[in-house]
Amino acid sequence: MLSPMLLHKATEPISHSSYIAELKLDGIRLILSTVSGQIQCWTRHGTPCTDRFPELATLNLPPGVVLDGELIVTDEQSHPDFEAILTRFQTTNEHKIRTLMKSDPVQFCVFDVLMIGGQDVTRLPLHERKTILQDKINEQTHLSLVRSIPGEKAGAFFDLVSQQNLEGIVMKKVNSIYQVGKRSHDWLKVIAYHHHDVLLTAIRKEEFGWLIGLEEEGWVRLAGIIEFPPPPDARKAVWSIVNQAKVDEDKEFIYLEPAITMKVKSRGLTKRGMIRTPVFQSF
Repeated sequence: MLSPMLLHKATEPISHSSYIAELKLDGIRLILSTVSGQIQCWTRHGTPCTDRFPELATLNLPPGVVLDGELIVTDEQSHPDFEAILTRFQTTNEHKIRTLMKSDPVQFCVFDVLMIGGQDVTRLPLHERKTILQDKINEQTHLSLVRSIPGEKAGAFFDLVSQQNLEGIVMKKVNSIYQVGKRSHDWLKVIAYHHHDVLLTAIRKEEFGWLIGLEEEGWVRLAGIIEFPPPPDARKAVWSIVNQAKVDEDKEFIYLEPAITMKVKSRGLTKRGMIRTPVFQSF
């Protein structure tokens, strides 16, 4: 199994001809191989998962190929549904898998090729690997090829992606080689973050964690937890008012009067209305 090439973060698109731009798909990174004579797949962390996605066993692929892509499930708007693909990944019961294959079929969205016909092509520039994909890999019911647009249009593309509430875009240098298992600035992800005004409702006693809520119709409902620590001065400011704002506590949390408002960025809301991966921005 080959470990995938990883991306660095960028704060904004790079509109330049030395790059291409692709849609960042909200799913599970997957390496798929036919080198052993049968289709096998692994997550980016090396977890074998072929049995969880039987649809992939039906793919018609040439022998000796290794593909890199994102495995997704789409919703009614044909947008990637991260919760649905996570459910698929976490399901190991064969009967439940067969049921989910009908209600939430997966799509393998291929954006790179590492081997073709048993030959390593990772040292070829990206634009040549893209040509190989177009020439050798056929789109099928459960496989599609990720489209690229010229880097000069990246800014407008990102704006469109943001308007559609999609996750973001990926910028890749046209001549980049595939760096197996490495994180490279040749590939950049630009996330279309969502922004929220929230209320601090509790702080965790041991490891860092701030519970946050959203005000709706005059009351505050739980909306998530900030687990990535803010700057030290922000944490110090919160602890300085804990005694005055405390309304209750248990073994894990100190609960506060919801009077501290803060701004957070996130990957959007879950189906249950929870803020996904909130990150503190400011008070």
